[in-house]
Amino acid sequence: MEKSEASNWKIPWKGIIIAFLCSILALVLVFSKVAKPSDVLRELENYPLGYFFGALFFVLAAWLVDGQRIGMLTRAVGHHVPWWQLGIILGAANFLTLVTPFAGGGGALVIYFLYRRGMGVATATAVVTAGGIGGQIALALLTLLMFSTLPTAPVGLARYLNLIRFGALGYLVILVGVLLIITLNERWLQWFFAKRGAESRGATWLEEFQATYRLLLGQHLGNYLVCVVVAFLYYIVYYMGGFVLLSGCNAYEPWLRFGVSVLFGIAPVFSPIPGGAGASELIAFLVLENVLPGESLGTFILLWRTVVFYLPIIIGGFVFTFLLFRWAATPNLRKNLTSDVILPEENDHNR
Repeated sequence: MEKSEASNWKIPWKGIIIAFLCSILALVLVFSKVAKPSDVLRELENYPLGYFFGALFFVLAAWLVDGQRIGMLTRAVGHHVPWWQLGIILGAANFLTLVTPFAGGGGALVIYFLYRRGMGVATATAVVTAGGIGGQIALALLTLLMFSTLPTAPVGLARYLNLIRFGALGYLVILVGVLLIITLNERWLQWFFAKRGAESRGATWLEEFQATYRLLLGQHLGNYLVCVVVAFLYYIVYYMGGFVLLSGCNAYEPWLRFGVSVLFGIAPVFSPIPGGAGASELIAFLVLENVLPGESLGTFILLWRTVVFYLPIIIGGFVFTFLLFRWAATPNLRKNLTSDVILPEENDHNR
């Protein structure tokens, strides 16, 4: 890992190109069904720009909130990272998330960032994955809350409400089960020991990984619960972007408007296409086709994709590139580690 440094981190051009092409294709298909591009452009001239910039503010502000989700867990294992650095790194990680399938590419960058700041790779991996599971728990809770309290539902959505509720509940049970298995179950660890030997590097790595989970969910359970709360707040701030855009279209009453925004937001998470291209557009078409005229629906979809996809990729890509050059020019903190590493030196298998 020391030899690779930032030079091994390359801008994922293939993912970016695939994501943009798929997104543009999705927009073309949707526009072909709902409105002509010329009608959408005319509608854009009448859309209040204040709503667009307000939505963008919430999407970018969510990065700073999300950084504190990881910050709660890094403090629990003895590492303090400034809040603004976490916000910056989450912005770059968001860029990678948008150009990789299933929105899963940002975690590796956060792990590398924590590694550079002196955290063992096993510990960093446990912190990031535990934080990711906590974030998904928060998302499942928000989805369950929203779609269990909606007073009314659009015609295109009403038939799927029970499916969404049971899906969120089932997902929540699976996530909690994964946490319990990693933290409490010894069988998977014993199986690995039997295959590779208890003294192997992989075995030591797994022991450190599980020990970190036990620290987070045992002695520092309060930190982990706060992490889930912060993740819940992150999703509220992030989905306010869609809420504000829908407000510019005067669609629905406020509570339902936010619920629809949540629905648009969760669709890309489970999409195998980078950036979830097409998933949100399909949901928007099914839910809003009876609420907004074709040109207004096309305008909303275009603005939505710009706020949550195009601009975050441009801004996050700039941050990611800046970090690459900065890391290439500065030494790795791990090379100068002394006694302030929380874990024993013999457990660090990445030297």
